[in-house]
Amino acid sequence: MLDKNNIINNLIKKAGVDITVDQAAAIKAYIDLLLETNKQINLTAIVEEGEIWRKHILDSLLIFCALAVPPGARVIDVGTGAGIPGFILKICRPDLHLTLLDAQQKKVKFLEKVVTRLGLNGVECLWGRAEEVGQNKNYREKYHLAVARAVAPLNTLAEYCLPLVQIGGFMAAYKGPTGEQELKEAAGAINLMGGTATKIWQRQLPGGEERRILVIVKKERVTPPAYPRRPGLPAKRPLK
Repeated sequence: MLDKNNIINNLIKKAGVDITVDQAAAIKAYIDLLLETNKQINLTAIVEEGEIWRKHILDSLLIFCALAVPPGARVIDVGTGAGIPGFILKICRPDLHLTLLDAQQKKVKFLEKVVTRLGLNGVECLWGRAEEVGQNKNYREKYHLAVARAVAPLNTLAEYCLPLVQIGGFMAAYKGPTGEQELKEAAGAINLMGGTATKIWQRQLPGGEERRILVIVKKERVTPPAYPRRPGLPAKRPLK
């Protein structure tokens, strides 16, 4: 696939990431299925393949430039939607143990279809609310890394994600230009959830002017048992 599209190949190199021909083919198969299913259910507003590569795929892979994800890490993608960034991380790092979490059953069914079609191992497609999953002993504080992209403001996202992260693990929030301001507003929520040692990593997305920010939060203390609160409250009454 990369031999047919030098533009995509150049973008990948400029982003500072590296993928094999087989991984590129798997991502292409995912994109084809995404666009096919998008005709029936709304999975992505971006329908031009080159822009999917640039704005979804490359954006997803930037985490490997910003954070050393250890071999065999357990990763949960909170509010994954169509499986971005989770599927892209898994395709490029097959050693990862991935949970894809979404509250919409129709999207979870799509995720399951992708897993079957691509023959992916070590992927759990989970239908549920982050607030409920975060109180479930099978998932609470079990993950080395929780990622979220285009889900919620950072103060709400901290309550969704950090209860799922083990001590010593990380939350990584994919953000645009508002990321730095969101971090200032979310400092109290991050601290309450047990997170500290926050850093901002940023880069301009190749092929355009978009500035991408990753807010990376380290989990250093146990999240108080009262959090996350019941479904709906983190969004309606964000922590200060």
